[in-house]
Amino acid sequence: MPVRNHLPRFVAIAWLIATPAAAADQPMPPLWPTPLATKAAPLPDIDYFAPPPFAAWQADFAARYWFASAKTGKSLFGTPGADGMVSRLTYSDLLTNSGEVYGRLAGTNGWFLKGYLGIGTVSNGHLQDEDFPPAATPYSSTTSDQHNGYLDYASVDVGYNFVRGGDFNLGAFVGYHYFNEVVNAFGCMQTAGNPNICQPAVPTTVETISQNNKWQSLRVGLDGSVMLAGRFKLTADAAWLPYVRLDGADSHLLRIGNALGDFTGPIPETGTGMGYQFEALLSYQLTPNADIGVGGRYWHMQANGNSHFEGMVVGENTVAQPVAWKTDIYGVFVQAGYKFGPYPLN
Repeated sequence: MPVRNHLPRFVAIAWLIATPAAAADQPMPPLWPTPLATKAAPLPDIDYFAPPPFAAWQADFAARYWFASAKTGKSLFGTPGADGMVSRLTYSDLLTNSGEVYGRLAGTNGWFLKGYLGIGTVSNGHLQDEDFPPAATPYSSTTSDQHNGYLDYASVDVGYNFVRGGDFNLGAFVGYHYFNEVVNAFGCMQTAGNPNICQPAVPTTVETISQNNKWQSLRVGLDGSVMLAGRFKLTADAAWLPYVRLDGADSHLLRIGNALGDFTGPIPETGTGMGYQFEALLSYQLTPNADIGVGGRYWHMQANGNSHFEGMVVGENTVAQPVAWKTDIYGVFVQAGYKFGPYPLN
């Protein structure tokens, strides 16, 4: 075999023998230059692929229908130093129907603003008007029908979500609540046998008493929401009303006149107190922006103050008398809502 055919092997063996042993751990230099197109690109900066979250805000609006049952009433006491309760008026089994609009603005920074505005009617129900000895002897109890009442209300809260997750949040808020409630009594029938009050009975076509109460409250509470299975979402808030103010007017229409002992007009009533409110909503997401839902709500407010008879009774020197008021309203509501956003904050 010709020697030239084995020459490459001899050259390779000789090169390996001549190479120092330490060089075996070193990378071999390329025999040819690497083309530019095949060189490895530098690793990208991780922030290029995962930028920090941007600030944004979102708006939610809804239309609601609220069907509720209500009860309101007062206990009137004698002049300071007199004995006990002299009169009690209780409006019960009141049915209310109202429509309202709801809105909420929230940011990724945790702050939110929410509120609602509503108006409706107070239908059905009845009034029990009780008078006690010695102011009325014997004891008197009359009943009247209630209809043609109405209500309007509004609430606004500002708060901060101190717990924020991808599908849940929990926050605290402070706010203001306004509730105006008007009830009207028609007719008057004696049910306890007092011969001097509503004897004979007053027809139910005649309006006898009208009560207009305006409640204004400070709200302090918690607000939260959580996504459930599927497209369901549960939201709720609970509020304590540490300060409630009542401004009312009691119109005993059959006693307003010019004769001795008549009232010169509606009797003003004022008071302060406390209360609480609860609300929860279960909604279903129809689309990424639209939802429907059903919820429940309960309000309670109470106040102690005075009925201001001073200067309101013809021919008599009268003074203010203590009065205690309570009102409760609870029911269910349905809503249709729509979400706008989120939009970046510039």
